Amino acid sequence: MRVPVVGTLLVGTLLLALSGAARGQAAAESCQTYTRSGAGAPEVVRDWLGRSGDERVTVCSAPAAPGAAGAEAPPRYRGESAVSRHASVCSYSSHGLVKVGSGAAARLQRYDRGDAVRMALAGEDCPPAHPAPAAPGYTETYDVSPAAFLAIVQLWQAAAASTTSFDQASCCGNDGANPGPVPSATSAATRARLRAAIGAGQMRTAAIIRIVRLSGTLLRRRYALLVADPEQHSGGTGLYVLYVSKPLTGPYRITSIVAAAG
Repeated sequence: MRVPVVGTLLVGTLLLALSGAARGQAAAESCQTYTRSGAGAPEVVRDWLGRSGDERVTVCSAPAAPGAAGAEAPPRYRGESAVSRHASVCSYSSHGLVKVGSGAAARLQRYDRGDAVRMALAGEDCPPAHPAPAAPGYTETYDVSPAAFLAIVQLWQAAAASTTSFDQASCCGNDGANPGPVPSATSAATRARLRAAIGAGQMRTAAIIRIVRLSGTLLRRRYALLVADPEQHSGGTGLYVLYVSKPLTGPYRITSIVAAAG
């Protein structure tokens, strides 16, 4: 699914809905990835790989819904490109597929025109597209360049390392130089809670869930960065949404922070 470059409030709502759904699915689903050179792929997957530019198809199956009398939900399919490297950033595109038809006429087709791009910082080599659960993985991005991804990840890594760095990264207003508007009590409390978690060392390994470019201007680019909140909340794991601004001639800065349940 392609997230358009639109306003902060709309994108923020959409981001949280997508992330919550993805987390719920990830916790319950069983996924298998099939490649062009691998064996055992379903016929519809082999057919798709034979007539598309995708390198892999991931098939995820969810358990039956309560009260469904043992019926299984239809599998979900995602087509993925090969991993490529641009300087110190590795990436691959990902898009949803849907199964149409039945029997011998069944086939996969795209249901969205745009791609999500999953990115990761490179080491000596690019990490595998689907690393082991404990290994660093790829972050889903929308309309984010490799250079912006690198800068935003480095901004967050520095901010998560110490409260001093966090204060420096989030010290300024929307113009990157002057103090911004006085924050609300809620946003000030969220910032204070995140700062305390950083001070306790809890955010050093917090997962970056998603980065999305928001609507901006020729003189300012704006992004939303979703980071996992290690504290448990009712209804699931929490999320921090950090809004990041990049003026034409200034550095990236964290300009606002919102908390929500994942």
